[in-house]
Amino acid sequence: MHVTVAKLSLSLEDTHSLKSKRNIIRPVIEKVKSKHNVSISEISLNDDYKISVIGVSCVSNSTQNNLKLINGVLDFIDFLSDGFAVIDTQIETMTGF
Repeated sequence: MHVTVAKLSLSLEDTHSLKSKRNIIRPVIEKVKSKHNVSISEISLNDDYKISVIGVSCVSNSTQNNLKLINGVLDFIDFLSDGFAVIDTQIETMTGF
């Protein structure tokens, strides 16, 4: 079993409240969920309206499949990047169990 996780830090420079942050982040998460078979959620800095940290994960029997899927999700998020910019990305794969 191979588990791949990605952590994305997003900068939301044009937001001025947590409500406007939610209005940008929530549709991105929902679109990723509907297009890709991954788990995705805002995982940190929930009270900071200028930065969002999103976690994405997937599980399969192949590291290559996981990385292909995660990279597809990252490309899709870049495509959707209206109102935010991806400022950092970290990817890690764990094997075994």
